[in-house]
Amino acid sequence: MKAMVLHGLGQPLRLEEVAIPKPGPNDVLVRVRACGVGLTVVNLIRTPGRVTSYPRTPGHEVAGVVMEVGSEVKSVRAGQRVTNHYYLTCGQCRNCRSGRETLCLNLRGHVGAACNGGYAEYLVLPERNIVAIPDGVSDVDAAVASDAIATPYHACHKEARVGPGDDVLIIGAGGGVGIHMVQMARLCGGRVLAADIGDDKLALAKTWGADEVIDVRRGELAPQVKALTEGRGADAVIDVVGNRQTLEAGIQSLAVAGKMVIIGSKPRSVYGEAPSFMLNTAVFTQRGLELHSSRYVTAAEIAQTLELVRRKRIRPVVTQTFPLERVEEAHELIRNNATAGRIALVMAG
Repeated sequence: MKAMVLHGLGQPLRLEEVAIPKPGPNDVLVRVRACGVGLTVVNLIRTPGRVTSYPRTPGHEVAGVVMEVGSEVKSVRAGQRVTNHYYLTCGQCRNCRSGRETLCLNLRGHVGAACNGGYAEYLVLPERNIVAIPDGVSDVDAAVASDAIATPYHACHKEARVGPGDDVLIIGAGGGVGIHMVQMARLCGGRVLAADIGDDKLALAKTWGADEVIDVRRGELAPQVKALTEGRGADAVIDVVGNRQTLEAGIQSLAVAGKMVIIGSKPRSVYGEAPSFMLNTAVFTQRGLELHSSRYVTAAEIAQTLELVRRKRIRPVVTQTFPLERVEEAHELIRNNATAGRIALVMAG
């Protein structure tokens, strides 16, 4: 089979012919039809310690067809269309059993980092990681939904707890995760203030439901947010970018009792500065603010997200697709912040 293979930290991926993997007793062999491409993979390739061994095939937003199941697999059948959960969890620790598997105490790593991922024609996944794709959801849409839409579902519903009438500021609203955060915040009843840089990203955010767009190139973020909220600030700020400037501006943009939700982070090894920020604890406590981290999603939330996609309550925004062998072109666009919406690989055949 064909696969895009990483041979070392920060190296370009190489198209290679490799053997089709064999599933173990508790595994599932999937023929990949589509795979999402985002900043998570671009950062992973250049971040020391994330990839457990080389060579490695990245890619974790997978949609495909089950070709073979292991002897102990009970819940998945050959011919089924599936996507996947990104984390390699134990399923047995207190966090896994309480529905917090993204905080698994025995986490083995991630698909595409600790095992080979979806930048290939086939991959093997544990049965535990498989999520069925409902009829009416395309391969590309399902692949993107497994992370780029499920993450906004969790962030808006569980962390920000967006409700009707809330003013919600989304920082990085035109990117592959941010554009779906715009839709999800709207679906929860929020009034969406979409902040980004680049005319194309701001236009895309407006097209997909932003009530107001904020061009951060035109001035500091917090004063623009206050001007759009009669001086109150935002009830929730969801930061998909996660650098010092955006995090501090997000805190300054909050209304009294507002919630700050951090999605993105910028590894020092990739961006040259630590993903940290200054926090005035006196102001933070006096205003009753909340700080949340949003760490991916549960498998159940992926299934719920796919149902929203099936019902067309959320629309996947895939602005470009590439064949497998051109994934480095997609990565370069992401590195240069030269793309709006999500990118996906579509496999031939």
